[in-house]
Amino acid sequence: MIVIFKRLLPVLLVLTLLLSGRMGAEASPEITDARATAAYWTQRNPQGDTVLLTGEQVKAANEALRRRNDTLFELASVPESVSGAEVRQRIEKVQAIGDFDTAELPSLYKNGSALTAYSYAFARKNCNLDALPERAETRYGVVTRRANLRLLPEAAGWFESAGDVHYDTLQATALDPAEPVAVLGDSYDKKFSFVRTRFYDGWLAKEDFAETDRATWENFVHPADFAVITANKKTIGNGAGETLLFQMGATIPLAAGADGGKVLLMPVSDNGTLQIKRRPAAFDATLHEGFLPCTENNFVRQGFRFLGDEYGWGGLDDSVDCSSFVGDVYRSMGIELPRDADQQAKSMANVIDLSGMGEADRLAALESCVPGTLLANNTHVMMYLGQDDAGTPIVLQSMSSWFSFGSDYGKHYLRKVIASTATFLNFSGVPYINGVHYLGSLR
Repeated sequence: MIVIFKRLLPVLLVLTLLLSGRMGAEASPEITDARATAAYWTQRNPQGDTVLLTGEQVKAANEALRRRNDTLFELASVPESVSGAEVRQRIEKVQAIGDFDTAELPSLYKNGSALTAYSYAFARKNCNLDALPERAETRYGVVTRRANLRLLPEAAGWFESAGDVHYDTLQATALDPAEPVAVLGDSYDKKFSFVRTRFYDGWLAKEDFAETDRATWENFVHPADFAVITANKKTIGNGAGETLLFQMGATIPLAAGADGGKVLLMPVSDNGTLQIKRRPAAFDATLHEGFLPCTENNFVRQGFRFLGDEYGWGGLDDSVDCSSFVGDVYRSMGIELPRDADQQAKSMANVIDLSGMGEADRLAALESCVPGTLLANNTHVMMYLGQDDAGTPIVLQSMSSWFSFGSDYGKHYLRKVIASTATFLNFSGVPYINGVHYLGSLR
């Protein structure tokens, strides 16, 4: 009976939609009219450039976020050594994120073919758990090019279908150049290191970072003077013949130049040892000295800089997924959010739990929110813009796919950053707001 019922679910869903009047050909949720511009929203909010949090208040907000969410880490507090037991626990916790903490071979594909037992066993062996010392001396690294943080020390992607090239199950997140990391161990093949970052643990290829002393490293953790990438993405030469890709919110230490101007302190690897190249800092709309002011309108402006960008699972495809999109917007104003969608909204200072609410109460709760508020459930997060002229709540989001329930019934991959209503139909055929768990804002 259970199997038969599961097979009937799609039919029952279509019948339900027919009876509810929601059946019919569906279009993509993407909005392409004036509501898909920053100007539409900033002009409706004349007080939107009022500063919400000062620089000191931003620091206090980040401390509070770390207290509420243990995935956020103050790197400057890392001890000079860590017990091998703690490193093992952290490695195993990262393995468990992708369900790679058991010896059972997952049904995945590598390079277009089924993942072999040998490949899986070697990736787990490569975590090098048996070689962990009683205490691991902390080493200090700085990312030297945009890099992928992995759940296992494996560069090749593992996918759920043979033809997929986008949704790599090993991908944790992407790290920008100049990102500091605390190094806790090395892989069996010595090609990866296990690192802690400000918001994630994982495996980082040794070719993507360089090691240095703690004092130099701390200038990347908390630089006294710094530049912030304010474009959705920006390339800058590192002074050693390589062009580096940065994404919004990335910070680069600054120093005084010989001509009285500022120079960027660009990280370069010299056979794994950090070297600093000084590059002139050209401040403009893409590179700002210090964080942007934390305002409602800046949430809107920064969010729209990503409009139309490709959806990038875990930061792949040199882009953003839903949670890195909102994380980068917030970070351009100095706010450090957790990396994963299910943690972001509920870690905020002001949280509205929508559990048990009907659709009308959910929409009323959202109406009371300010631009920049996050709408999140266990798998997705969106950023609120406000209500349009018709009173419809509009959001920005990095959307992977959407569902239709008419003549084109099924799942459709959109894979880009869009503006949409908060009431587009989710996979169950009900307005998306009904599946949101939390609304979260700074205050």
